[in-house]
Amino acid sequence: MLQVNFAKYKTAIRACLGVFGIFGAILALAYTYQDDIFQTIQDPGQPFQTYTPPTSPDYASLESWLAQPDLGVDPFTLTAKGDVFIVVPSVYRGGAHWNLPSDDLKRKNKLKRIVRPNYVSPYGEAGRLFAPYYRQASLYAFMTNREDAQQAQDLAYQDVKRAFDRFLTQSPPERPLVLVGHNQGASHVQRLLSDFFQGDLKQRLAVAYVIDHPLPVDLFEGTLSNLTPCKNTDQTQCIVAFGSFTSKDKVMAKRFSEKSMVHNGEAYKAISNRTTLCINPLLWTESEDYAPSRLHLGGVAAEGLDPDMKPAPLTKQSGVQCQDGLLYVDTPRSKALRRPIKVGMKFRTLPSNLFYEDLKQDAKRRVERLLASETLPERAGAMLDDFEVQDVQSSPVTLPEID
Repeated sequence: MLQVNFAKYKTAIRACLGVFGIFGAILALAYTYQDDIFQTIQDPGQPFQTYTPPTSPDYASLESWLAQPDLGVDPFTLTAKGDVFIVVPSVYRGGAHWNLPSDDLKRKNKLKRIVRPNYVSPYGEAGRLFAPYYRQASLYAFMTNREDAQQAQDLAYQDVKRAFDRFLTQSPPERPLVLVGHNQGASHVQRLLSDFFQGDLKQRLAVAYVIDHPLPVDLFEGTLSNLTPCKNTDQTQCIVAFGSFTSKDKVMAKRFSEKSMVHNGEAYKAISNRTTLCINPLLWTESEDYAPSRLHLGGVAAEGLDPDMKPAPLTKQSGVQCQDGLLYVDTPRSKALRRPIKVGMKFRTLPSNLFYEDLKQDAKRRVERLLASETLPERAGAMLDDFEVQDVQSSPVTLPEID
């Protein structure tokens, strides 16, 4: 049997162990401070005040929309009876810019390939889909409370606001509206609700979804005082909001509840543990009752689908429960619906939508409820159809005799 004299190689072995020890220590430190390292890498490295923003989108051009219907088609001939405005989630981490350049083809492709099938398509049965490209604030802008970051977020919102103004000119007043925001998009939708729906436009709102960005309930006594949380499946002119986490996402949940920046009507402020709205997307109430997975209509992990293709949902994947303003979800049975293991993945938009089918059915239902309420104006053409048309027959005119 071969005998090895380890004593002879003792110095070399110690050296190797020392190297591996140092390497292991580096890995341990990197894992411990991965969030800080990831954040530092994404820093644009210059003040927003000296930053030249990318060219703004032209929303009169079809090229500035990720999704827009054929505006030459009479919307009242379509099966979908509402109009849906969707503000898409983040796809730009940062590094070179505070805001996503309008000509960034790599991110545009990601929006088409991953975001559109997972976060835009679910709402197609509720209405025509309008989803603008906009100069998204970088992911870094949501990881710090610097004034620069707030200015980057505001620049993104100004794009969204201009796109929404354009959207309203294309949406007839007889059609219900649905607003949708996921992730960064949810932050901008919250501001749209404050800026546009505190007056008569509220009457057209079937529902608004503010998903995976905190919505403090005290806003319903402030900038959102004209609206209410959705209390049941039949209600309209209300808001659904939730931020979802698994039991392993304690760091993410803490950041969501303590450090997220929320606009108060004047500026972005850290949420600082204010109570947030949680509507259970399986029960559609604020109840803290546990909703078992048998109620889950289906999630989707779609990629690269054409706009007209409908993915098959994965049903009964996860039970969920609202607790202390947060939505806790059981780990989905399918790996395709779980958060990938990747550096910085906890901050990135998931390549899947766990509540795809649940949101799809809810949006369609609330549009139908609003139409059934008969609170919206009726289209002039439809009103004429209700009148009975009678033929007018000619008759001789008899003039009175003059004495």
